[in-house]
Amino acid sequence: MISSRAFMSRSDHFAATAAVENHHAARPRFSFIIVSYNTLALTRAAVSSIARHAVNFSHEMILVDNHSTDNSVPSLRQEFPQLKIIALEENRGFAAANNAGAKIARGEWLILMNSDVELFADTMSSVDDLLCRHPELDVLGGQLLNPDGSLQTSVLLNYHRVRDEQRELVEVSGIVGAFMVVRRELWLKLGGMDEGFFFYGEDGDFCDRAIKAGAVLRWSPRFRVIHHRSGSSKKVNQRANVELWESQHYSWRKEMSEQEYCSNIRRWGFRFFFRVVWYLSLSLLTVFLLPSFTVRLRKYFHLLKWHLRGCPAGWGLRPSALEKRPEKIT
Repeated sequence: MISSRAFMSRSDHFAATAAVENHHAARPRFSFIIVSYNTLALTRAAVSSIARHAVNFSHEMILVDNHSTDNSVPSLRQEFPQLKIIALEENRGFAAANNAGAKIARGEWLILMNSDVELFADTMSSVDDLLCRHPELDVLGGQLLNPDGSLQTSVLLNYHRVRDEQRELVEVSGIVGAFMVVRRELWLKLGGMDEGFFFYGEDGDFCDRAIKAGAVLRWSPRFRVIHHRSGSSKKVNQRANVELWESQHYSWRKEMSEQEYCSNIRRWGFRFFFRVVWYLSLSLLTVFLLPSFTVRLRKYFHLLKWHLRGCPAGWGLRPSALEKRPEKIT
């Protein structure tokens, strides 16, 4: 005869087990994490493409907004009530924003997706198929396309030949972070992206750390996305150029001794000097009528000044002082 206490104990056990099973059943397979900064139209298109083309796959959408001033947050909140929005109180950069989104993500797979990226109708079916048939994968990237259908560079430091693009999976050294599929367990193991990178270089650094940790990182030509290249940075001009070099300097500091770092600074300073002289000469010869020369002249002259002044802070995109502040999740 079963006692009432034993019966209650078993009932509690079954109830707890059912709760756990329901929790896991509700867990999405994919968590899309989109970082936006003053890209309302592009972000709207990105979220719309997920809503249309990922409907058959369990997923959640997380938008991390880097303190946009173009009405992105209220507009997107009204248009997409299913969208989880983290509204940061200042522009924290791409790496920090992705980390903020990943903190609340529940999916087995994190999909880091630029706000200037759109899915095709068959993107997610191809991604899901690859992940199911290759359970060893930890990081996966696909082919980025320009809006006109032409190919973009989709990998970092790829040493494989063009013929490898006919294979289903290609071993590469890194994946461009515009669209990157990452196993959540790996993300947690690595602590996410290095927030010392503000806008450039964080994807390459993450991939490098993933490979060193033994992760399986592959690129596949079997799925594609549209990437409106530089859609989130093309309006910031010189400040974005400085930010690119801020990331390069940060990477050098991580990898080099102080002596090696100072040597690199001198070498790149001389390089910028000669580039300024070269493009100044070309601009003079063309009477400053060719924008291709004058734009580069301004770029390298600006970077040369920045290097000669000792690479001071405040010339890039990041706020002068980045502080940890509460995040508003809606």
